[in-house]
Amino acid sequence: MKKALIFLILVMISCNSTKEISNLEKEKITSELDYIFNIDQKYSTGTPSEDLFKKFEKKEAWKIFEMKRDSVGLDNQKKIKKLYSEYGYFGYDKIGKEYSKKFWITIQHADNDIKFQQKMLKELGKEIEKNNAEKSNYAMLEDRISINLNQKQRFGSQVTYNKVGQAIPKNGLLDSLNVDNLRIKYNLPPFKEYYNWMTTSHFEMNKDYFLKQGMKEPKLY
Repeated sequence: MKKALIFLILVMISCNSTKEISNLEKEKITSELDYIFNIDQKYSTGTPSEDLFKKFEKKEAWKIFEMKRDSVGLDNQKKIKKLYSEYGYFGYDKIGKEYSKKFWITIQHADNDIKFQQKMLKELGKEIEKNNAEKSNYAMLEDRISINLNQKQRFGSQVTYNKVGQAIPKNGLLDSLNVDNLRIKYNLPPFKEYYNWMTTSHFEMNKDYFLKQGMKEPKLY
């Protein structure tokens, strides 16, 4: 009886992962993924509003903003996990390239749930083998998990900055000599190009600070 129940559960999971999505369902899913993506970007790449800075001191404003960001992240994760349980991983064939990425972004930012990230990495890997998902998403998620486990990265997609504002690989690289070969295979830009772009972006975002330090331009590779 117990074995039969386990078999039935596995069959149900398998059916969900290959479930045909109707046009009506797809409209609802894409609408939800649009919301998830937009609010994720608002808080993962944004800054506190001017009104927040007016009402609170800078430190307190950032604390409130970060609490809201964490709350948004957890809410998004619940939505993504529910979608996954119902439909499986969203590759191109189910939802298209744009929405496959929008599904992935919350997984990428789910740093509080490494086991979930690891599970999704395996599922994403299966889609990559079928040319049904973006290789760069796999590379970035693998690196993200490595950082969350305090390990070195394979692809160098996750950066931090040294004292002069130059982008450097967070936790270092597993194989710095072959990193560009790996990046090419996974549709990532060359290491130097990417790190110069990140360095320049960081400089522009913190230009007043760097000018006060006597730096008139970013320190590129």
